[in-house]
Amino acid sequence: MLLNSTLEEQVKNDHAFPHILCFHSNSTPYLQIIKLINCKDFELERVLFPQERLMFTAAPEAQLEITTCQNGFPGRPERISCDRLQVQVSESHSYPQSIAS
Repeated sequence: MLLNSTLEEQVKNDHAFPHILCFHSNSTPYLQIIKLINCKDFELERVLFPQERLMFTAAPEAQLEITTCQNGFPGRPERISCDRLQVQVSESHSYPQSIAS
């Protein structure tokens, strides 16, 4: 993703804090409340709208807690290990070139 190239560079170059780049997409038709847990160094709590996507950094041992809200009521929270949400960051970027006519 071109918009997150700065975030990708930061993850590759910052060795002071071992963190990973993660991605989550709300593929449901409902609002989701996401919260980063088991992470001492920083916090993340956010509402994701349907089809919204989010890239974030986290410690490998952190978990993303996802609560889907249906009909105005929060459901049972689901937890996913952030290492399962990890995005592989390549050393070189190869973006397709557009062909001008």
